[in-house]
Amino acid sequence: MKTPQTTAQAVAHDETDVSRRAFLLRSATVAGGLGLAGAGWSWLLATPAVAADAPAVETIVRARRELIMFHGQSNAVGTGGRPALTLQQIYANVTFNGGVRPGTDTTAMTSLAPLVEYDGGHGTGGEVGTNACADGLVEYTAALDGVPYEAQYSRYSAFTSAEGGRPIGYFATFLDDTNPGGYQGWLNSRTRLKAMLALMREEGRRDGTSIGWLATTWQQGETDSTGLTETRASYRTKLVALERAHWLKLCQVDLPEQAWRPLWLVAQVCSHNSYGTTSMAFCNPFIALAQRDACASSPYLRMVNPQYVFDYVDESSLDQPMLHLTNESHRWQGRYFARAIHQLIQDRTAGAPLRHPALDMVAAVRVDARTIDIVFNVPAGGVTIDTGWVAATRNAGFDVRDANDALVMANDTDDNLIDTVEVVAVDTIRLGLKTDLPDHARKVTLGWGDVAEPAGIAGRVGGPRTNIRDGAGDFDVYVASDGSTRPMHNYALVGDIDLAWMARAQPNGEWHFDGDARSDLIDRSGSGAAALVPIGRPAFTSRGALSPNNTHGFRTDIDETASITYAAVFSTPVGVGPASNAGRALGTFQGFAPRLAGSTLQHSYDAAVDESGRTGFRLALTNDMKALTTATPQPVATRAAPRFAIVSIDTASGTVRFYCPAFEGALREEAHDGLAARPLNGKVLVNAWKDGGDAGGMGAILTRYVAVWQRALSADEMRREYEHARRLFGQV
Repeated sequence: MKTPQTTAQAVAHDETDVSRRAFLLRSATVAGGLGLAGAGWSWLLATPAVAADAPAVETIVRARRELIMFHGQSNAVGTGGRPALTLQQIYANVTFNGGVRPGTDTTAMTSLAPLVEYDGGHGTGGEVGTNACADGLVEYTAALDGVPYEAQYSRYSAFTSAEGGRPIGYFATFLDDTNPGGYQGWLNSRTRLKAMLALMREEGRRDGTSIGWLATTWQQGETDSTGLTETRASYRTKLVALERAHWLKLCQVDLPEQAWRPLWLVAQVCSHNSYGTTSMAFCNPFIALAQRDACASSPYLRMVNPQYVFDYVDESSLDQPMLHLTNESHRWQGRYFARAIHQLIQDRTAGAPLRHPALDMVAAVRVDARTIDIVFNVPAGGVTIDTGWVAATRNAGFDVRDANDALVMANDTDDNLIDTVEVVAVDTIRLGLKTDLPDHARKVTLGWGDVAEPAGIAGRVGGPRTNIRDGAGDFDVYVASDGSTRPMHNYALVGDIDLAWMARAQPNGEWHFDGDARSDLIDRSGSGAAALVPIGRPAFTSRGALSPNNTHGFRTDIDETASITYAAVFSTPVGVGPASNAGRALGTFQGFAPRLAGSTLQHSYDAAVDESGRTGFRLALTNDMKALTTATPQPVATRAAPRFAIVSIDTASGTVRFYCPAFEGALREEAHDGLAARPLNGKVLVNAWKDGGDAGGMGAILTRYVAVWQRALSADEMRREYEHARRLFGQV
C-alpha cells in the first residue's frame, strides 16, 4: 500500500490510486493465490454453521449507499492513532464534511466528503480505521466475489459515534421501548446518526438510489474494566440491550424501509492488566468475557478479534495506563472488521444464520485424570500454537481455575497445573497436567494473563494474550502503511469454558445396585429389568460344580463374545482366602483366564487340576493367587472401600487391557496366546453380593455398578469409563 501523503487534503471521489487499488492483489500474491479459483480462500465463503439460538433468519437487501458506524470509547475514536495514516480516498466512500469524528458540532455534519483519516475533529484521535474498513470491504468483494470495484453496487459511508473514557451505561437508552431518550452518550450518538442518514437519504433522492445501515462496530470496555461500573453479567446484558435498542429506536425509526437488523461486530478489549495489580481486572478480564458472552448468546452480535494481537501506545510518561492502539493497529483493526462484515454479508445474503468469525473455545473435555482436550471453533485452516507474532506466554495462555476463578495448584508451591500444551487435531489442543485434576477444578481459561509478568502492559508483547491462532493468514494478509505484510490470522479470544466429561463408550448392558443388591436394582442396560435373571449360587467352575460359598448374583441377557469388556465398581469388605471364589464382581461361565501365578485376573480353584483357571475373565480384588493386579495383597480396611476396575479382551490383537487405578496408576496391557480360540460359554454373570464368606469366614463382595461391552475398548475409552465411575462414586 502507498505511503500516505503528508497533506490531509482529500482527492475527488473518482480519482484512483493504483498502488492502493492493487492492495488485495498484492496480499493474495504474497499468500500464493487469489480469487474464487484458489482453494485457500474457500473458508471465507464457506457455509456457516447453524446457530442453535438463531431466530428466523433475516436476509440482507443491499443498498447503493450503506452505513458502517464505529462506536464505543477511545479506541473507536482513534486515540493513540496519531499521525493519521490513510490520507487519501481511493473508492467512492464518504464521511461527514467535518471528518469521521464530528463530535456534536452540527456544522461538521452538513454534507458528505471523501472518507479519509485525519488528526483533527472531536477529541485527540488520529487514525480510526473507518477507511480501512470501508475500503477493505470493497477489496474483499472484488477479490472473493469476483466483482471489480467499478461493477460493485454498494458504496459506503462511515464515521465514529464513539466518545473516549465512557462506560457502557453512558451510551444506553431508557428501558422503555417506547421512550426514544437515554443518557448523554445515547443522545449524542443519535444526533450523529440522524445527520448521516439524512445526508445519505438526500444523496439517494438526488441519484434515485437506496440507502441502508449495514453494520455497527464496537470497541469499548476499558473504563468498565476498572470494576467501578459493571459486572460481567450486567455488561453482557447492557451490550445485548444496546444492539436491540439501535434496531428498535434508531434503525426502525429513521430507516423504516430497512427490514433487517444491521450487523453488530465487537473487537474484544484486552487491556485488563493495564490498571496494575491492585485493580480487580488484573488477570480477571470480566469485561472481555462479558463481550464474548454477549456475542455467544445473541444471534445478532458477533466477535471479530481480540485486541491483544496489536501494538499499543506507551503513555506512561503521561501517567496513563496502556489502553490505546497505535495508528497502524487502528488501521489493521479496520481491516479485521472489513473481513468479518464481508463474511456475514455472505451469510445474510444467503438467508443463513450468522457464523462466528472468531477463533474461540467451544468445549473443554476431560479425557482422563491428567488430560484435557480444548475444542475450538476454527474459522480457517487448523488451530496452531505460534510465538512468532504474539510473544510466548505461560501455557500459550491456558490455565485451570476453580469456581472462584482462582488458579488450581499443582502443589503447595506451584500454581501452574498444566505441564504440556499440544495440537492433536485441526480443532483441538490437548493439555497435559502435572497431577490428577482435582475435584474443585471447574474451568479452563485462556488469555487472562500471567501474574508473574509485569503489570501495566497490553498487547502482543507483554500483555494478557494467547499463542493460539488459526490459519486464516496463510491466504489473507494485511499490507501495512509502510508496505510490509502481516498475516490476517484469527487469534483466540480471551475466554473461559467449563470442564465437561468425555463421552463414554455406550455399554451393551449397565446395571447399578443401590444399597441392597437383592432389590434396589437400577437397570440402565436398555433391555428392561428382566435383563438380569437372579441366580442363587452360579456355577462358575469349568467342571460345572456349584460354588459352595453362598455367592449370589445374576445372569445377564448379554452373551459373551470373543472380544468383550467388563467394568465394575465394587468392594470386598471381608478378606478373601486363597481358595475362595469370592471377591469377583463379574465374569463368564467358562471363558479363558491366564494361569500364570500372580497374573492379573487369574483364578484357580486347584492349580493341580488342568484348565481349572478357565473359569472366565473376572474383576477381582483378592490376594496374590487371585489378583486384579500384581500388587501386594490389600488389608481389609483398604478392600472395604469401593474401587473401580475394568478389563478388555481384544482377540484381534491377542491382548488383554487392565485398569484399576486404586492398585496401579497406569493402564496395563498384556499379550495372551490363544485368545482368538478361547471357548465362549453363554451369558455374562454378575456377582452382586455375598453373604458371610467361605468355610474359613473369608470372602464377601458388594457390587455398586456393572457395565459390559460386547467388544474390546481402547485405552482411552477405558480411561473415560473410569472418569464416568468417578462422577458416580467419587474416588474409586
